[in-house]
Amino acid sequence: MSVSCNMRLTKKLATWSALLVAAPLVLAGCGSGSDDDGAVTFRFANSPTALSLVRIADELGYWDNAGVRPEYVGPATAVPAVQLLDQGAIDIATGMFNNDIDGKVKGFKFTAIASSMLDLPDMPHMAYFTKAGSDITKENLKAIEGKTIGLSGSNSCTDLVIKRYLQNNGVDLNKVNFLELKNELIAPAIERGEVDLGVFHPPLVGVLQSQPDKFTQAFTSFEDWGPLGGQAPYVASNAWLQKYPDAARAFVGVIAKTANWANAHPKESAEIADKTTGYPVEQTTNWHYAPNALLDKASLQLWWDLVEEVGKPLPGSENLKPEDVATNAFNPYAKSADLLESQEDNTEIVTEEQNDGIFKTHLVDIEGLEK
Repeated sequence: MSVSCNMRLTKKLATWSALLVAAPLVLAGCGSGSDDDGAVTFRFANSPTALSLVRIADELGYWDNAGVRPEYVGPATAVPAVQLLDQGAIDIATGMFNNDIDGKVKGFKFTAIASSMLDLPDMPHMAYFTKAGSDITKENLKAIEGKTIGLSGSNSCTDLVIKRYLQNNGVDLNKVNFLELKNELIAPAIERGEVDLGVFHPPLVGVLQSQPDKFTQAFTSFEDWGPLGGQAPYVASNAWLQKYPDAARAFVGVIAKTANWANAHPKESAEIADKTTGYPVEQTTNWHYAPNALLDKASLQLWWDLVEEVGKPLPGSENLKPEDVATNAFNPYAKSADLLESQEDNTEIVTEEQNDGIFKTHLVDIEGLEK
């Protein structure tokens, strides 16, 4: 990476850090409602450096005339997004499904209404990098014993997936040091030799791929959970869904349209990611998204298995199932509120709406629904 590019990224990181510090104040001061043109707003918990279908839709103009539009209020940091939804501090968020399971156990009132990313071999949810020349490879995973893995959060996708993958391949997790660091600090720690393997999401995956003299991609999350992994569904507060059900349906429709566009236009999607995240386009990688924003049981059930095998499940989580958290009731491309069995049932792009309204769901009590 050039000196000018390093300077650009340094300035960006300083700006993002300021935004992250200010986020709690922003979250505390907003309220959802309608704009002057009648569009319903939803307060969306959003990190300034994160890839987001909501922001891609904004760049494409898909929120224009949709009857619903986002109000960006900063990321959920100290308080889990599902708790902020329950408290009415935000209206919609996205995050890994194990947090949604925990939130339901705690009695938070929210519902998952749209899907997000899936894994492909060349477009993974996460990738794992070492310093160039490291002996840690997919064929030599035992080399990580006695060494350090840098990740951005415990009991999260960055933590659970790597632990299960290593455990299933004979690595003694008790001999591995797991170090929590901010995303942007993991790569420098690898360069300094303080971390031996790092866990990264797009767009940082592309940044590291562009520097083969410094970093080597050892393997990806696809190696563990295959094509059905990565789901971080869009969740909405039940209060917002009850108050604005038609806006919720419009929201899911826009997310579905954006997901299908992003999958079909990886180059253009990378250009938008460059603009919204601040990383150079030639270094930007994106996710692959579930077609039509339809939710399924298999990619959600995966999270119960992950947490049970290598995480810390909350008592009572074993009594829940995907249908207790998620629904396709608000998806205009769904034929019913029921979850699909698997994303294998969702391989064709749907361009015509499959229903003329919101399906009745036990997860949200919406007055006036008959079907």
